[in-house]
Amino acid sequence: MKKTSVILILTIFSLNLLTAQQTISEIEKLASLGKIYGFLKYYHPEVGKGIYNWDDEFIKYLPKVLKATDKNDLSAIYIDWINNLGNIDVCKKCSSEENYFDKNFDLSWLQNENLFNDKLSSKLKFIENNRIQKENFYVEIQPVGNIKITNEPQYKNFEFPNEEYRLLGLFKYWNIIEYFYPYKYMTDQNWDSVLRQMIPKIKNAKNQSDYQNKIKELVAKLDDTHAWISFSDERPMYIPAKISHIENKAVVSGFYNDSIANLNNLQLGDIVLKINDLDVRTEKDKNLKYVAGSNKNIKTKNTYTKIFSGSEKEINLTIDRQGQVEKIKVNRYDFNDFNYWDNSKAIKSKSVTDEVGFINMASVKGRDIEDIFKSFDTKKSIIIDLRNYPAFIYNRFSRYLNTEKKDFSKIYSPNINYPSRFSYTDNLRTNSSKKAFKGRIILLVNEESLSRSEFTAMAFQTADNIITVGNQTAGADGDVVVFEYLGGYRTAISGNGILYPDGSETQRNGIRIDVEVKSTINGLINGRDEVFEKAIELASE
Repeated sequence: MKKTSVILILTIFSLNLLTAQQTISEIEKLASLGKIYGFLKYYHPEVGKGIYNWDDEFIKYLPKVLKATDKNDLSAIYIDWINNLGNIDVCKKCSSEENYFDKNFDLSWLQNENLFNDKLSSKLKFIENNRIQKENFYVEIQPVGNIKITNEPQYKNFEFPNEEYRLLGLFKYWNIIEYFYPYKYMTDQNWDSVLRQMIPKIKNAKNQSDYQNKIKELVAKLDDTHAWISFSDERPMYIPAKISHIENKAVVSGFYNDSIANLNNLQLGDIVLKINDLDVRTEKDKNLKYVAGSNKNIKTKNTYTKIFSGSEKEINLTIDRQGQVEKIKVNRYDFNDFNYWDNSKAIKSKSVTDEVGFINMASVKGRDIEDIFKSFDTKKSIIIDLRNYPAFIYNRFSRYLNTEKKDFSKIYSPNINYPSRFSYTDNLRTNSSKKAFKGRIILLVNEESLSRSEFTAMAFQTADNIITVGNQTAGADGDVVVFEYLGGYRTAISGNGILYPDGSETQRNGIRIDVEVKSTINGLINGRDEVFEKAIELASE
């Protein structure tokens, strides 16, 4: 009798265990739907022609997927969906042996035995092997290699859509990143886990503000200084000072306009303790997860920009000025009021000493280059300041630094014929001249060196006798892709992958630095440019 009872108990336990194994959670079902939706959109030849209203297809199959009870039930739903899309011809061009950049590529989920049965996995694999080629209704390649999102439906008055469309927006965005974001493999959090984490957050958003915060959190998970999202055409206003994270404090490190900063009683080296009686450190920590940035330093700086800007025309700051705590009122301005990018008084170049010249890349135009180098013909060293955003003149400029052409950048771009795989383009090369400057070049960089500045620095670093001085740059290279998040919200990502010729990454890391120098609070107070001072020292050796 006891033996019979034991067998019965074991049988019941086994059945319960089998049932538990077959149970699929709601998040797993939704995540699988999000992946299938995107995979068919960018891989299936018929879907890629744009002959289906693909968003309506998602809305139609969403309730069916949620009602699925186990993997066979779920697989049957997806098989029915695929069968209704039409036949797929065998693709003779899909067996390319191209040398792909494959660090982002992973379609192993097509064979997930916990979610899909063998029949479905076989169908999905067949679609991968016979995928759409050349043209896709929903995405195209730009001349520079990055993507353009096309033919997405316009959703008006969707500032806080219902649950099904909130999920649709998440899945649209997630799949664009999954298949076309060049730096997906470098994110701190695995992109699959981001999907599972964000589904309940987006699904259960309480109101418009909560919903938008969740989207900001999603975008921030790209760990990309180029990434942003805008929910309104309204322009924020800014204080006239740059705030940097120095010695673990929020410090005034520079000005967008010296005169306007002076009118607002702001000084270099001011440590900002409070903004409108709110503790700056607390506000920074609270907002970090909503702000994109490639590395910790630039992410913190961007977070300061967020909390110090806004719609109020005037704010109160509590500052520590050389040990004295005081409160000041500071006005905010439209950024255009600073005339920051077109400062006619800014120095283009100058002689520091008889032997050392200085070039400020923020102000130099292509027409200036020849005259500048002629004036520096007798110099032994030139300091080039790239702690700014230069004109797109790296190629023209590089002929004055290089006696021979040199590779400076390896690029990989999205391949829409095999989404999530990327194709290499020819390495970019500098220009050259036998009359190139023969002396020492000292390149200055810091957190202000972003994107084009970093790209330019990579080209200049090929010079024969060059030293790069400063601190970690913004770590965001490659052309920017701007597209819409469902509801008309504008968002952006880095569009191409940029590497040094040896394959090492600039994204997140920033460009290579030979001599690290960081600004200090004491240095700012005393009006010192410590990075420039180190450059003078090296130039004089």
